[in-house]
Amino acid sequence: MRRAAELYDAPESELSNTAGEAGRHGFRSGAMWMRRAMVQIRGVPIPEPITANFHALGWLKYGAASIVALGWAIAMIAIDWPVLAIGSIPLFYAVEAQGVFLFPVAIDGEPRPFRAARRWTVRAGGTLRVMAIVMPIAVTMLAGGFAGRGFLRSWCLGCLAICIWYERLRNSPPEPWGTSDAI
Repeated sequence: MRRAAELYDAPESELSNTAGEAGRHGFRSGAMWMRRAMVQIRGVPIPEPITANFHALGWLKYGAASIVALGWAIAMIAIDWPVLAIGSIPLFYAVEAQGVFLFPVAIDGEPRPFRAARRWTVRAGGTLRVMAIVMPIAVTMLAGGFAGRGFLRSWCLGCLAICIWYERLRNSPPEPWGTSDAI
C-alpha cells in the first residue's frame, strides 16, 4: 500500500487526477483506470483494443463471492448458529482471492481471464496467502475514507496495490512446482 500511495501521489502521476473517472461507468471505467495504472507501472503502453467485458467479469467475480458469503450467513442463521455467520467474511474473500488478478489479466488480453486469474492466485502463493494480503487491502479500500484518507483515494490505492502486486509477479520467475501453498 505504501508503494501504491507513492505512485498515486507522485507529482508526475496522472492517477490521482484521473481517479474520478474510475468509478464513473462501473467496472469498465475502473478497469480503464487500472490499465492506466499498469501503463504507468510498466512504463510502456498496453496494446489496444481490450475486448473483455469488464461489467460481466466484475459482476461474476463479486456475485460469486457474495452468493457464497450470503449462503453461509443464511445457513448459519437457519441452523440457529448466528455467531458463525461472521464466517461469511473470510468465505467472501476466499472466493474473491481466486479472481484478485482478474482485471489485470483481462487488461493484458487473456482469452480466459477467470482461468488465468486462478493461475496467478496459485503463483502468488495460493488462496490463504492471497487472502492474507487482500483482506488488509480491502479494509483500506472500504474504510480509508472514514479514517480521513478519502473514499475515492482509498479505493484507487487498493486497485493500484493489486496492479503493483500483479506486475511484481509478472516480472519474477515462478516458484518451482510444489513450493506454493496453493489451495
